[in-house]
Parts: sequence; structure tokens; C-alpha cells
Amino acid sequence: MQPENPKGNQSDLNVGAGDQVEYDKTKLIVNYIPQFATEEDLALIFTPIGRVESIKIMRDYNTGYSFGFGFVKYFTPEDAAKAIQQINGMNYKNKRLKVSYSRPPGTDMKDSNLYITNLPKDITEEEVHKLFCSYGEIVQKSVLKDKITGMPRGVAFVRFSKGNEAQAAIADLDGKMLENAMLPLSVRVAEDHGRQKAQYLDNWGLSMHNRGFMPFRGAMPFRKMQPPDNLQSRSRFQNYHSNNVRNMGAGDNYLQNPFFC
Repeated sequence: MQPENPKGNQSDLNVGAGDQVEYDKTKLIVNYIPQFATEEDLALIFTPIGRVESIKIMRDYNTGYSFGFGFVKYFTPEDAAKAIQQINGMNYKNKRLKVSYSRPPGTDMKDSNLYITNLPKDITEEEVHKLFCSYGEIVQKSVLKDKITGMPRGVAFVRFSKGNEAQAAIADLDGKMLENAMLPLSVRVAEDHGRQKAQYLDNWGLSMHNRGFMPFRGAMPFRKMQPPDNLQSRSRFQNYHSNNVRNMGAGDNYLQNPFFC
């Protein structure tokens, strides 16, 4: 996701020691787009300002779910500037559109996406917004829900416009006990969560390999052992199988599975 400038002015944006960032003054980022809005809907809003080169709402590649932001590119910087002046803050389908210049990714957006767990199960997106909005500008938020029941899972993502805003939220909210919650709130950078999860899976696979097990992902389907055909060998097989079950104890649940522990 490309970051935005809340003030609509990037002439003073610095990444290094006095190095000015170049950006396209014809390209705008639009935040807080209603979930079911389309590119055609945005065209009705932005084309009266001037000639529009392209409009794109960002969506999930697999589900088509709108992330609530997109980009509008004009042919001239003058029309883009007018769009900011006239459309920024407009109320549209119970949302207040935020329009500003789109700028290249910079260091201020690093680590701005938070992964939050142990939220109350009945929490809403509006309540998540109220919980985090005092720390900075929220660009995007979502509360994860159970695919079957549709109920919140107590997990959410909140993306701020700047990394230092996210860090302020972590410092203040991580470990805080919320009303109706079972465990203290966990707030961390989403990228860190992803790296920790990947490291855990890698370590798990290495541990299984060292213990003589194949990783689950590459495991072959388990086939139940069949007794041999000839009578003498079958008798030996039955005696061996009975002794194994007896040695495990009458109360044990015996599963013929190499992953049983």
C-alpha cells in the first residue's frame, strides 16, 4: 500500500538528511472508500473536476474484498490539486473520503501495520477505531471474523499512516486489559508477527526432521498395515500385533499413526 500525506503537501517530505522525495503530482490516493463502491462510482465523483487517466480500487486478489482505498490519476497536476480541495472530506455513503497526493513508499510507513489479538469477542470495527484513533491517522482497519459463524475472533489489523504512530499505540496498549476480554491485549507489528510465525514453522519442521519424522506437509498418506497372505506369517503377525496392544495398556488409545504422540 502506498502512503498518504494528511496535509496534501509533500514539498517538505524528507527521507534522509535533506534529500527531497520526488512524487507524481497527478496521482492521488483516496482513503475511506465505502466497501461496495466501484471504480464507476468514483468516476462520477472525480471526472467533473477534470480528465481522469485511471481509477483503481485496491482489492483482495482472491476474494475481491475492497481494502477501502484506491488511486485516481489525472492528466494534469492542476486538476489533481482541485480534486484535493473539492473532494477531500466529502461525505459519501456514510464515509468521509480522504484525498491526498500519493507518494512513493518512505521510511515513515515502515512498521505501520499492527496485528492485535485477545480483543473482546464482541468488539466491532468502530470500537477498534475508537481504541486506536488517538495515536494517529488510521488508514485501514479490519476485525477478523469466523468463516462459519460470522462472529469476531478477537483479532484485528490496524494500519496507521506512519510507523511512529503505530509504535505509540504498541507502547500504550500492549498488555492492557480490556473490559470483557479474557487475556491482556497483544499489540505488535504485523510484519513481526509474520516473521515469528514463519520462524516457528521452520523450527518445527527442523525439530521433526531431527526426531526422524517427515514434515507434515510432505508426509505420505498413512496406510494401515495388512497381514501377510500365508498362514504361518499371518499367525506371527497377529501375535506381534496383540503383544504391542497389550504392552500399551488397556486404557490407552492406540492409533496406527506415525504422528501419534
